[in-house]
Amino acid sequence: DHVGDPVDPDHLTVPTLIMHGPDDTVAPWTYSRRLAERRPDRVALYTVPDAPHGAMWNADPEEYEERLRRFLTPLM
Repeated sequence: DHVGDPVDPDHLTVPTLIMHGPDDTVAPWTYSRRLAERRPDRVALYTVPDAPHGAMWNADPEEYEERLRRFLTPLM
């Protein structure tokens, strides 16, 4: 039982943007996808194809920046 566990997705209280892709060989994309599916009220997942770990911006800089802008604009 993970009651009170700070990493429990049920405890997520802020809007969260995850930029991740299935080609990441360091951090499994499956976990990002599961979190987004479990908490669609809090988590937005921007799937970045053909991007290695830590290089999401490099795959498509304009789209990356647009997704980030769209995510942050409603929060301002």
